[in-house]
Amino acid sequence: MTYLLKILNILLLSTVKYFYTPIYAHMIGVDLLTTVLTMIPGGIAGFLIFYHFSNLLLLTNLHLKPRLKHAFPKIMIRWYQQFRARRRIRRKNKSKFTRKNRFLVKMSHRYGMMTIILLTPILISLILGAFLLRKYYPNRKEAIPLMIVSIALEGLLLCVGYWYFMGSLF
Repeated sequence: MTYLLKILNILLLSTVKYFYTPIYAHMIGVDLLTTVLTMIPGGIAGFLIFYHFSNLLLLTNLHLKPRLKHAFPKIMIRWYQQFRARRRIRRKNKSKFTRKNRFLVKMSHRYGMMTIILLTPILISLILGAFLLRKYYPNRKEAIPLMIVSIALEGLLLCVGYWYFMGSLF
């Protein structure tokens, strides 16, 4: 029974904090194979849940934003309108594109989705990565399969690397 609870803990932790799951699994005394076999499905399930939930959030924001205008006090609405006017003026006075800016924009357009996919399991949380993929690349059909492959490969590398670092691999 306690072993099943350990597996459930690893599964649930990997849905949210993917990077720290191997460390936690090693601390509670679970072996490498069990960690890999529970961490990867947990990460994939967490990504898919948050990916589809972020669509619900984006649609809710799109439809509720115009109606919230009637719910807020007039002083807050006035403050927001003044903020938008100041922001509009700042944007007009912003500097134009330079060679460096053009290069950065070109790289983000060329490698943007792949950067999100590669950095999500390690640096960015699965929640934020799922939201960014849904918001900026909603019509890319290869986004979900590539993210699943990235979660699986990086999860395997994280587990093996941590077990090797701790000297428990061989």
